[in-house]
Amino acid sequence: MEEIVNNIIEWIRANPHWAGIAVFAIAFLESLAIIGLAMPGWLLLVGVGSLIGAGTLGFWPIAFFCFAGATLGQAVSYLVGTAFKERVHHWPWVERHQNLLHRSETFFKKHGFAGILIGQFIGPIRAVISLIAGILDMPAKKFLLAVVIATLIWAPVYLMPGVVLGAALTFEKLEVIILVSCLIAMAVCLWLLEGYVRQLIAHNKAQKNNELYQLSNYFWLKLPLCLSIFFAIIVFLAFSTYGPLMIELSKKIVEVIG
Repeated sequence: MEEIVNNIIEWIRANPHWAGIAVFAIAFLESLAIIGLAMPGWLLLVGVGSLIGAGTLGFWPIAFFCFAGATLGQAVSYLVGTAFKERVHHWPWVERHQNLLHRSETFFKKHGFAGILIGQFIGPIRAVISLIAGILDMPAKKFLLAVVIATLIWAPVYLMPGVVLGAALTFEKLEVIILVSCLIAMAVCLWLLEGYVRQLIAHNKAQKNNELYQLSNYFWLKLPLCLSIFFAIIVFLAFSTYGPLMIELSKKIVEVIG
């Protein structure tokens, strides 16, 4: 699989004028019902992102083709679900993934519109969530709005890890590892903190209404720990040589994105 991915990326590097069509096809197959499970789409898009970071490809044109391919793939999946309903479960190439379909159906019933938005960013669910939406008769206009919003966000986000790696090609390997690790750790901390803040808001609201609200286990340990890690990384960058390198990397990324 790795060899196939490398060959495709090298072909795109050698034929940049076909890059948009190639990315459209990758994103389309990555988002297509069931078929997307077998696609190394994430690796391919990271590879394409590295070409953007190195200056070989333009960010926004590639992001547009990525968005268009993903939107079409999800739309086709939805139409298949709408047309065939429960019969889909009995197709031979679908039967091997019944557990995933049932989990995704539960996920969709619980989250609805938000499930389409969230599911676009969860590998296995992305390949079936639109199919489930079609089977369960989600209104077409509501589905299309959710998919367009989801893929508009998903396309640039999925290209960014590769863009960062491509922009850091002039750095030493150890420098790249440390900088990328810092970025990932800070992103995870911010994501966790957003969840903790929502819990606090819900908890305070429940208290005002004299209602019960159970915070997650070890909440008051995880919140300060997460904050400590986030600020420790900032201090590390501020007082080490990696701070200027992070600024240099950020400038390169901004320049590439335009």
